Amino acid sequence: MKRRFTILTACAMCAAAVCAFAQHPPLPAEAPPARWDRETLELFGALPVQDGGRIKPMATLAAFKLLNLRGMRSWRGPERPGDNRRERMLAGMTHPELAPVEWLMDTLFYPRAAASYPVFLVHSDEVAEAIGVPHQGKKKRDRYSYLELLPGRTKLFQLADQYAARSGGELTGLQRQITHLAHNVADYESLLSFFDFARETYPTRATEGLRLIFTEEDQTRYSDVLRRAPLLASVIHTLNTAEGGELSAEKREAELAALRDLLGRVDRFGSSAKGIALLPPLSNGSSEQWVSPGDVVAEAFMAEEPPEAHLALAESLETLAASVDDRSAFKERLRGVHGELVGRAAERGEYRRVPLEMSFYRYQLIGRSLTLFILCFVLVALTWLKPGWRRLTAAAPYALLVPTALLAAGITMRCIIRGRPPVTTLYETILFTTAVCVALAIAIELMNRRRIAVSLGAVLGVAGMFIANRYELKEGVDTMPSLVAVLDTNFWLSSHVTTIVMGYGAALLAAAIGHVYILGRVLRVRKNDDEVYAGIYRMTYGVMAFGLLFSVVGTVLGGIWANESWGRFWGWDPKENGALMIVLWMLILFHARRGGYIQGLGFNMGAVVCGMVVAFSWWGVNLLGVGLHSYGFTSGIFRVLVGFYVLETLVVLLGCFVWLRDHGYLAPAESTP
Repeated sequence: MKRRFTILTACAMCAAAVCAFAQHPPLPAEAPPARWDRETLELFGALPVQDGGRIKPMATLAAFKLLNLRGMRSWRGPERPGDNRRERMLAGMTHPELAPVEWLMDTLFYPRAAASYPVFLVHSDEVAEAIGVPHQGKKKRDRYSYLELLPGRTKLFQLADQYAARSGGELTGLQRQITHLAHNVADYESLLSFFDFARETYPTRATEGLRLIFTEEDQTRYSDVLRRAPLLASVIHTLNTAEGGELSAEKREAELAALRDLLGRVDRFGSSAKGIALLPPLSNGSSEQWVSPGDVVAEAFMAEEPPEAHLALAESLETLAASVDDRSAFKERLRGVHGELVGRAAERGEYRRVPLEMSFYRYQLIGRSLTLFILCFVLVALTWLKPGWRRLTAAAPYALLVPTALLAAGITMRCIIRGRPPVTTLYETILFTTAVCVALAIAIELMNRRRIAVSLGAVLGVAGMFIANRYELKEGVDTMPSLVAVLDTNFWLSSHVTTIVMGYGAALLAAAIGHVYILGRVLRVRKNDDEVYAGIYRMTYGVMAFGLLFSVVGTVLGGIWANESWGRFWGWDPKENGALMIVLWMLILFHARRGGYIQGLGFNMGAVVCGMVVAFSWWGVNLLGVGLHSYGFTSGIFRVLVGFYVLETLVVLLGCFVWLRDHGYLAPAESTP
């Protein structure tokens, strides 16, 4: 259902883009502009905007726009005035790195130049063929510019419109790629044309009536027209009623035609300026929604008095766009716009987290933790290659603390920015689960010093951060969205999601330890050292007990939250059933161990199966596409889950092989004389 809604939204955007660009086609390409200086980029990146239901810096908007279009947050852009060739050569780059904010500024203020930037990721040349775009000289999976896609634009939107009536499951891979590309092209066109309202002028000398209304010059600006909205509306009303009978029919029709043309231009260029909600709501208004310069048209004509605060900001944006070729004047005017917007947002208490979010993405704590986890993995590998390096072995768990601390700091910053618990989206559950797994592994290593836990901690840290990175790249959307209403609730939700994800993390760590036990037994590593395997068994048991505690408590807290939010403690929702499956499987393992039915090998095999159950509850349930937990749905994970289940099943079968071998069922037959 969510996929179908996305397709319909994309096609609505495509239809709007077709209407806007049918009368205002893009201009020919021009050379890339000069580089923006750092202060200008910082001022523009710090502008507050409302996107996805929350206030964020323009830099965040730019980063995820570029990520969604190009599959990367930055790229080595074209050579341009102001590039330092020597610095570029020293950095090993053939072209300068184009940051997201700089790309967005080029797109907004130099659309003819930006139209030639290859920012559209096309996953298959079959897409280019389907829409009639030449792809000679391109790779099968390559990036295209807007101008390169322009010949197939009409066909692209036609195909996307055809696919809108189908659900996501009925679309082929090629059709999904076409729909996604159409959505991206429409979104990009809204950026290219965003400042058209400021770049255009509006003629005011066509008729005597317009000359009386606009007495200053032959051309006027967007904000000036909107300031006169009540007067224009009154004149139109007069001309359409008996009060306009003093004029001849021919003159009245000429006046109406001139007014319709003027307001049509304002509405057309205003419609293209709705892509970014830059203007805070009016202090005397009831709405909390920020508005775009294009939304001011409706405000001006529907209100008794024009919204002067919004018109003043629109006028500032007009002046900013007009001074784009004078970088010194542009910076000064941008500083004024920045002060106005930040001041308005600060008065509303909506700017205090914007600087923190800019720092979060500037320092890249989560991204750098992946690099450090990889280095820790290499360090741990060296301790296995050279067991005699005692100091290196002793330092390994403390080295692993560094990326874990960075990850924890990143999670904490996200919590402060959002004002929410650390696990309200699937992306955040990956981060938090990884942190829990590694922290538990470090604690175990500091207690037994067997190098097994620290090795697993490094592996799980790398795996978890890699999955998080791939998830972010695949989705291409802001990973700190506003919460749906059912999640934006109370204390019980915060405690439930945090507790149960800790149980997930512990269960996955226990499953990882179970892999070590089974594979060690298969390969007969230290086959005569029972103490080693007894120690691994104790680790699995202890971590599983930790996981059971938090899974049970988290499930109960989830029921309390459900009762508060939905009026029932338990409703057999798929996600609820998945959490119950984890608890029941853990209880089965502990009861079987207590009854003597399973010991070391059986318990570790059960731990591996528990990891499979957690994966189903965590990700597999989302594939069902039903249930109240619709905020957790994602796409494109079916093959990954199938591969994971196949791999884990093989590990369990290896455990069965060990049991059969140890009990003599696989002993070689005795040869007869």
